[in-house]
Formats: sequence, structure tokens, C-alpha cells
Amino acid sequence: MRRKRIIIPILTIFLLYSCTKKKGQEESGRLKKFTFETGGTLVIGIQSDPDDLNPLTALSQTARDIISLIFERLADINSDLLTFSPRLARSWEFSHDSLSIVFHLRTDVYWHDGAKFTSQDVVFTHSLQTNPETGWDGITFKDHIIEVTAPDDSTVIYRFDRRYPYMLMDAVEGYIVPEHILKDIPPARIHSSNFGRSPVGTGPFIFKDWVFQQNITLERSPNYHDKGKPYLNKVIFKILPDELTIFNELINREIDLAYRISPHYFIKVEKLWEKKKTHAHPYRLLGRAYDFIGWNLFEPRSYFEIIGSEEGEKDTSAIGKLVPHRLFSSQKVRAALTMAINRDELRQVVLEGLAIPLDGPIPPILWAYNDTVLYRWDYNPSLAKKFLREEGWRDEDGDGILEKDSIEFCFEMYTNAGNSRRERAIVIVQDQLKKIGVKVIPKIVEPAFLFGYILPERQYDAALIGWNVGLKVYLTPLFHSKTFFLPFHFTGYLSPKYDRLEDMALSAETFEQAKKYWNEIAKMLSYELPYTWLYYEYFCVAVDNRFKGTVFDVRGPFVNVESWWIPAEEKLQRDRL
Repeated sequence: MRRKRIIIPILTIFLLYSCTKKKGQEESGRLKKFTFETGGTLVIGIQSDPDDLNPLTALSQTARDIISLIFERLADINSDLLTFSPRLARSWEFSHDSLSIVFHLRTDVYWHDGAKFTSQDVVFTHSLQTNPETGWDGITFKDHIIEVTAPDDSTVIYRFDRRYPYMLMDAVEGYIVPEHILKDIPPARIHSSNFGRSPVGTGPFIFKDWVFQQNITLERSPNYHDKGKPYLNKVIFKILPDELTIFNELINREIDLAYRISPHYFIKVEKLWEKKKTHAHPYRLLGRAYDFIGWNLFEPRSYFEIIGSEEGEKDTSAIGKLVPHRLFSSQKVRAALTMAINRDELRQVVLEGLAIPLDGPIPPILWAYNDTVLYRWDYNPSLAKKFLREEGWRDEDGDGILEKDSIEFCFEMYTNAGNSRRERAIVIVQDQLKKIGVKVIPKIVEPAFLFGYILPERQYDAALIGWNVGLKVYLTPLFHSKTFFLPFHFTGYLSPKYDRLEDMALSAETFEQAKKYWNEIAKMLSYELPYTWLYYEYFCVAVDNRFKGTVFDVRGPFVNVESWWIPAEEKLQRDRL
């Protein structure tokens, strides 16, 4: 049995020092003049160490958040999730045939060790990103880039095999890494190199040290290309044991920032803020996470016997030998189960209302979202029972559990241990389905085992889990047949029609052309229900109100930390060290 590597996320930060500067800043829709104070420390509470700080190999969200302060991309996506602002590239333009993008790089950028940043670093980074031995998880972003060249030290040209809407996004995806440090390390050994423990980037903050299970410290880069920034001197990610500790330290001003706060503690912060009893300013906004129940469309045993064993062949002929799941291969059954789950109750009980309905595969933060095309399976246990009767499921022996052909309607539903929200949700779902004669056996297992073996090897009936959403409309890893054997495509969903629609959506030359295909996909999946979508979560963050210039949006909590500052009269003792 093969076990996949899986990593689980978490996070923390800090900043310090002093000196002054005058500038204008837009805040709350009005242009105001501020005296920007340099200096200060930002302390961020997280619950675990990152897995790695190498942008090419890190997988946890905690790691990615820290990396975003140390490294930079060629350009950064804006809050509209469609346009970009310059970063390492000062400008760019498309070629006359629209098959190339020419990037003009900044010439005032230096790596944190003093070496000069050049176009060769960009070419080198692309070669590592596209080498399968590196193991970069964003490799599919580069599928249509056929060549990256550097005609001189400040110019890079990306050539594509066709035109499509996401060309710029795909080109700038991924942080640039230093050629002079990594060039002698074989790609297959990048993940085990020391670079992940002592990273060197071009970003606003320099990696200082990492004390395991205690903190990670970043310091202000004195030679950052955006002159005068960052204003803060230090960012410290403080590793704390649990949410209660993070909440207490936030309220007591021992940490300054907490994000991905559970609804229970976030609502406590909101109430204290309303009563002016805390300096922690709470923000809630639509985030990038949703939970769902994934239904296995094939029998676990048949999958393991035909494909999952060491001798199993992973090809299309093997797919044809799989046995449809005794319960979930029927769309009508999946619809019945969806209607038997009171998702409004789940949102209120599990997330205390900090979520919105979700009925299909495209998140509401993305341009392709269109809720008017979706099939909706509202809570209706009576209709759910009718659907199941029509499929032949009846309680013949009066024990409260439906049967068909001597098979009980009984199955195991997995979720990951340590996620209190999902552990509560699975118990509620168990109780709701019991009311229509369906028996659910909750299975709460360690995340590494669930995501590393149970789901990739399809050794489950149903799973209540969730995904973090990317900023690109891209469902291939979840539902396209070409990813059938990859870990994220764990339901076994197969549809030639779906494949054609997504291929056309991804090859369309404009977003407008692509949208009609995404509408069809959303309609199709919301009817066929390989997932029962449960809810789309709010992103909850709280930051000490002495920090000014903060921006929080769907991109995350660290969009502009280099621009955060603290007025002199509001600095704490640790800000003045």
C-alpha cells in the first residue's frame, strides 16, 4: 500500500524599530496625510511549525504565508482576481501574435545575501518549477509555457503554445528563487536541502531564525527595492498550542494578529470589540475555503484489487473493471442524501452563521460563479425518502434502517481528526440521515492517514472534508478523467461530457467565451453531485488596532504587510526595543 505525503497547515508573525517619514495614503475612501513611523514588531499566533520555507517544496498554508513575506513573484494579483500589479517585473506587454509575454524586470533588486537579482534567476526558477523531480505543486500552471528566455539581464520572455485568458496568471505564478544558491543542487534533492530551513529571497523581510515549536523571526530588509519599506522592523510567527491560547494572547496583546479564527472565538472577539474591551479589531469576509461530502462512486474493495495494489495498472482499461458503489453510484441516491441534510442547520451550529450556502463547484469569489445555473437540492427529507423508495430502498424488517437486496443502507463517513468543526458536522449529518433510515458510522482519523492513504487509494465510502480555493477557475484535479489516478480526484467521477466542457473552457481565448462552458459545468456537477457541497466559509481575522494601513481581502491576511505601520504614540514596549 502506497502512502502519499501530506502536510497540514497553520501560522504566526512579528516586526520592530524607529525613524519617520511623510507620505499620503488612501484610507476609508479619503486621502489623508500620515506621518509614517518606522519600527515596531508584529507578532502572529499560529498553531504549528511550517513544513518547509522553500517556495518550491512547501505545502502547508502556514509555510506559504511566511514565504510570501520573504520571496516575491514577477507580479501580484489584485483584489479583483483578474488584474496584476508589478513586483519583480516593473512592466510587461504581449507580443503582436499574443503568444508571448515580455517582462521588463526591476534593476534595483538584490537577494537578501547581497547578490543581484537578474533575468537568469527567473529562467532558472521556471526550469525547477517544470521539472517533475522538483515536486512543485503548481507545475500545471506552466503546462502551456513552451519556453522562457532571457535576452538580457533585465528582460524575460515567456512563450506559450496557445492563447487563453490565464496566460499572465500562469506566467507569474510561483515565487522566484536564487540561481546562485540552488544551481548546484539536483532538482530531486531540492526538498531535502538546507534552503527550506534558511531561505534567501528578495522580499520585504529577511529570514532571521527558526526555533522549532516556538517561533520564526523575520527582520526588515534594509535594501528592499520599495524604498522606505517595510515600516515594521520585525515579524514573529509565534507557535501556540491551541485556539484558546491564541485567543487569550490576542486579547492580552501578547500577540497582534490571529487569522483563520474559529467562529466560537471570533464572535467572542467581535463582542469584546463592540464593547470597546479589546484592541483586537475583527474582520470577516468571504474566504477561500469550503466543506463538502465526497461520495465514492466505486466500491473500495474493487478499486484496491484492480488498481490500488502494488501490481495494479493505472490505465483506462482498469477503470472499466471497477465495480460501481453499492450505494452512491446512483445520482438519485446522492440527491436524496443531499436533501436529507439540513445545511442551514450545519452552518448555524457548526460555524455559528459564519458561512454562506454553496451548491456547486465554482466558488462565489471567482468571476465564473453564476448561482442562477445551479440545481438546488434544498432540505426536504420527505422528497429524499421518496427518491430512495423509487430506487428500491425500504425498511423491510422494521429496524429503522433501509435495505435493498439484503444490503443495509449503512456506510462509513471519514473526516480528519483535530478539526472540531468537521467532527461536529459529521455527528449532525449522522443524526439527520438516521431520520430517513440511513445509518452513518463516523470515522475520525489522523489527517496524514486520511489524505495520504484513505482518500488517494479510495478506501472509503464517504468523506466530509474541505478544500482551499485557488484564484483560478480550474477543476481538473478534482473531476477531469486525466487526473483520475491523482490524489485529489478521489470520488472517481468520470464524464466525457465534463472533460469536453472543461477542455473548451480552459482553451477559450477570453473569459467571456469561457464563462458559457463554466456555466454548463456548474449546472452539470450540481445535478450529478459527486460532492454534496455544505457551506462556503467566511475568513475571520483580528489584528491589534495600533497597526495602520492594513488590508485584508480574499487574497489573504498578508497582502501588504510591508505597508503596515504604528503611530509613535501607540507603540508598545516591544515596538520600541
